[in-house]
Amino acid sequence: MTAKILHSIRPLLGATLGFLMLLPVAGYAQSDETDMDVSVSGYFENQTAHRLNSPDRFSQFRNLLQLELKSSLSDWGELYLQLWNFYDGVYDMYPDEFSAVVQDEYRSNLTADRAEDQTFREFYLDILLDSMDIRLGKQQVVWGEAIGLRITDVVNPQDYRNFILDDFTRSRIPIWMARFNYYIDDWGIELLWIPVFEPDREALAGSDWEWTFNRIEPPAGVAVRLFEPDKPKTGFKNSEAGLRITGLVAGWNLSLSYLNVWDDAPARHIVFNPLTFSLDVSPEYHRLPLWGVTFANAFGSFVPRGEFSYAEGKFYSTADPTAEESLVQKDTLHYMLGTDYSVADFLFTFQWVQKIILDYDEAIYEGGVQTSYSIRVQANLLNETLKPELLAIFSPGDEAWIARPGVAYSMTDTFTVTVGADLFSGPERSFFGQFSENDQAYAKFKYSF
Repeated sequence: MTAKILHSIRPLLGATLGFLMLLPVAGYAQSDETDMDVSVSGYFENQTAHRLNSPDRFSQFRNLLQLELKSSLSDWGELYLQLWNFYDGVYDMYPDEFSAVVQDEYRSNLTADRAEDQTFREFYLDILLDSMDIRLGKQQVVWGEAIGLRITDVVNPQDYRNFILDDFTRSRIPIWMARFNYYIDDWGIELLWIPVFEPDREALAGSDWEWTFNRIEPPAGVAVRLFEPDKPKTGFKNSEAGLRITGLVAGWNLSLSYLNVWDDAPARHIVFNPLTFSLDVSPEYHRLPLWGVTFANAFGSFVPRGEFSYAEGKFYSTADPTAEESLVQKDTLHYMLGTDYSVADFLFTFQWVQKIILDYDEAIYEGGVQTSYSIRVQANLLNETLKPELLAIFSPGDEAWIARPGVAYSMTDTFTVTVGADLFSGPERSFFGQFSENDQAYAKFKYSF
């Protein structure tokens, strides 16, 4: 097995050595004639996880190298490049448990689909003007106030291959766009233009984090044929756009946003095919106009926060036999109300979240009012070198929850060790309960440079 793993990570080692050859340029400044500074930073991280339920095996042995290169262009701009290189040894340790497709997708970015897209993670040019910033290229846009949930923070699609366990900075999929920020006193106007649509990246069938709670269950004797979704063709009429206005009013940080985008998750169009006696499932992407509002303020130790989103005409699967292709369109309200409270070295965060499908029909598979609440407790101890944390999200409607305890210890300014666990509970057909057998404990080692 050791020889197989070493053979498999040869591309990772080669690319890593190539990256490391660039390190001598860190802090290098060219002559005043070009007035260009180049710096290199990044980190290497290993995260090893082991399942707490059957089958008794490792669920992750992920090694990740992130390299960031920044080049200032005089006083008018900056060029930024972020490179990723990862290898997960689990898919060579247990080759018989995963299909070849899953192994290639999860083993390494070098063997995954669209390898170059995952390797060159971010690449953009910042242009800095007197009252305007322009960012052109592949990037992330962060909107919203919620922690652990996406309500208005939906500009970038999401990578769900590791469920929702990755930090948003990792699970957001950077996309190509033009971003303009214009500033007027305490107000800002942000414009986005996204020429190429990029959908969510779903967990593959047969992987540890495959979604099964919404699996189609056909009548006895009827097969299910699932077709690949077609992405909207690249062109101006299929591009996406967004507008966000931010401001400070009486101490409140406020924002109003509008997105004219494609829904990153496809709707499942289902028809019965009498020739094959099957349910033919054709996923399709649809336009999804989204309005958003966020607010936050600080009152001593309390920081109330909130955000609302309103989606126009989102498609939902239904059991209504009269619905065309088993779908109906409904407007949807999604909101979060929460607060942060700090005391001594502790920070407590509480959130109440609801998703409401308006003009609800009982035949819709999703619940009309979906409620969840979360609590996060963080501490900075021993001169901020020891950082215990607990995040728990509860869904009372289906009696499901996820709990993520952990503690990080910074041994030096550049080396951090983290241990923790991901725990799930709930019915098999619930969002969290589908992974009730996937409880895991993990250790993470991170070296930054």
